Amino acid sequence: MRYVHLYFTCIKRSMISRLEYKKDTIVALFSFFFSNLCSLAAVYFILQSIPALAGYSLAELGFFYGFSMLPISLDHLFSDEFWLVAYRRVKDGDMDMHFLRPVPVIFQVFAETFQPEGFGEMILGVALITVCAFHLTVTVTFGAIAVLIIGAVFGAVIITSLKVAMAALAFIFKRSGPLLQIIYNFSSYAKYPLAIYPFLIRTLLIFVLPFGLFISLPVDTLLTGAHDPWLLSFAIIGVAAVFFALAVRIWTLCERRYESTGS
Repeated sequence: MRYVHLYFTCIKRSMISRLEYKKDTIVALFSFFFSNLCSLAAVYFILQSIPALAGYSLAELGFFYGFSMLPISLDHLFSDEFWLVAYRRVKDGDMDMHFLRPVPVIFQVFAETFQPEGFGEMILGVALITVCAFHLTVTVTFGAIAVLIIGAVFGAVIITSLKVAMAALAFIFKRSGPLLQIIYNFSSYAKYPLAIYPFLIRTLLIFVLPFGLFISLPVDTLLTGAHDPWLLSFAIIGVAAVFFALAVRIWTLCERRYESTGS
């Protein structure tokens, strides 16, 4: 309970700090919303010349794209500070203060920032899913809805775990941002059905960097019933637990190697 109280105290402080510049916060919120909207518009114009892709209609592809925004937005809300750790906090010596406090460093990084810009992505994703759902004729089951919810929530855990593990490497190499960016960019592939990719890419997106596991496969389960929703749900939860445990372990090992840059 002490850490729960401390977390919300830190988040409150972070929000007060952000809202000191209200116009900047509002601009940042809408910028994320419109940047994703522009990306969606680009996909829409491309698909106007290709009305169907691997048998999937425009509405189905829009559903894939909208759902992909949910786990990404959840991760963005709570763990965006790890980007700064990967790119510059270790290199600039800013992490020294975290190691001097009597609180775990990983907890401090999680509690450092809450990014309301993630709500822009979430709102757009929900809106896109809702609009596309009206143009789909699918049989909605409780299992299909459950696997979508589990995919969104535990998918965010998997994304965050990858981010934590990659950011931890900065303790050794001083800067791991480019590597984190490469890993994160693979999430773009999961915004589309896995059927359009060759076998090697599908395998990578399910078993190595499992963005397809919690984004593409849950949507496929709803649209085509191609997968057992409960088996897929257990797989997503299990993978999330393994990835989070590995991320914390990697962070702990790398943290022990930390040396101040003296900046």
